[in-house]
Amino acid sequence: MAQASWSAQLTQNLGIANPYTSARCTVCHAPLQTVAADKFISGMSALKAGAGVSCESCHGPAEYWLRTHTRLDYDHAKRVAIGMRDMKDLYSRANACVGCHQNLDPEIVANGHVPLTFELDDYDTRETAHWKDEGAWLGPKRWLTGQAVALREVSWMLATSKPNPGAAEGMKDMQDRWQALSWLLRKTDAGRNLPGGSDYTGMQNSSDRLARAAAGETWNKASATKLLRTLIGTSKEFGKTNAENSSAAAKRGYLLAIAVRRLYLSLKNEGGFQSANVEKAIDAMFQFAKGETAFDGDGYASMLLQIEVELAKL
Repeated sequence: MAQASWSAQLTQNLGIANPYTSARCTVCHAPLQTVAADKFISGMSALKAGAGVSCESCHGPAEYWLRTHTRLDYDHAKRVAIGMRDMKDLYSRANACVGCHQNLDPEIVANGHVPLTFELDDYDTRETAHWKDEGAWLGPKRWLTGQAVALREVSWMLATSKPNPGAAEGMKDMQDRWQALSWLLRKTDAGRNLPGGSDYTGMQNSSDRLARAAAGETWNKASATKLLRTLIGTSKEFGKTNAENSSAAAKRGYLLAIAVRRLYLSLKNEGGFQSANVEKAIDAMFQFAKGETAFDGDGYASMLLQIEVELAKL
């Protein structure tokens, strides 16, 4: 379906007459539309300021920092002190991004919006950088921080969502995503003690603590390799699937494929390990994970085994 017809069908399903003015759409796609007219300086409006995402979407209201943020005598601490959001801190950065890059009303998903998967490390490498992160082995740190924040947000939405027959499909997607994130993060040393069961509020608090800790964690070749070996060692957990668990298993496989790719890229870029066979196997993992209604667990597991063989050479 073409983008225009997809979005038109979505707004029709939701009963939205004009997506350019509906807060359900503009809150992420054009945040300044929600700002009251009297908050703009004379001669300025939301439309003139920019119909899409602006600097303020990430850096916070510009009233206090706009005139001074380019001054060379201002260091990072001073810029934060005058009101800029601290985007160097990965926990703060993840919080600024996750609201629009993952959080969706289940009813919106149920009516046709593509479910969103938040992954901070991939987003950071795709974004045209106007900053420089300091340090080495940042990929695993960004990945873990982002996934912990993602789990916190899904936990919050499940804890606070009210029953809505029109959102049943979206709620099922969210619950499957919650299970997949919980499963994945428990494979990490930092997340192994996350609570079990379906205690969404408890998981919200625990995953927030995990995210804060992950933002300050130090990684190296050994720790990245250890986690990668742990994750690809889950092949036995992907076997025969049926109609009841196919979607959930595919979501677990998709998030695992992302994690394996981010860790492999860190080892490739900073650890000197490169394997065309590993890259082909990771690509195949993503292809298998697309089959939510008929997930081939055995085929997926075979890709993990292939990576395990290649990683043994490291």
